[in-house]
Amino acid sequence: MMRSLKVLILEDNPFQLMVLHQMLNAFHIFDVLAAEDIESARCSIAKRGIIDVAICDLYLDGASGVELIREMAINHEARALIILSCAAPEVMARAVHAAREEGLRVLGCLSKPVTVSHLGRLLALYEQSGSAEEAERQN
Repeated sequence: MMRSLKVLILEDNPFQLMVLHQMLNAFHIFDVLAAEDIESARCSIAKRGIIDVAICDLYLDGASGVELIREMAINHEARALIILSCAAPEVMARAVHAAREEGLRVLGCLSKPVTVSHLGRLLALYEQSGSAEEAERQN
């Protein structure tokens, strides 16, 4: 079972946003900030503070999720990132590289349509690292 995480989803397709939200709820993650555009994502972060995991679509209507990813990295607003896209593998690889260069921990990429098992594996990576960090602090 996942510990209580704060997750931001940036996805401009309302149906896909809802499906991702339901998948997170299935993992007992209920602190979900859903944003259909960069501006509403910025507002959510400003109100709610640091995000554990940001799930960001690279291609938004008239904008790029890369812009928000860069901002979250620079401002230390997210602990980890999952990139969501139907982009070509090389485009996703560049986005992963850019996010890591900015200092964000990238858990992986989800291609559309997202599967529960793939999302679960990436969230488990975050959980495992959290347990390792807590163990280090206790020693």
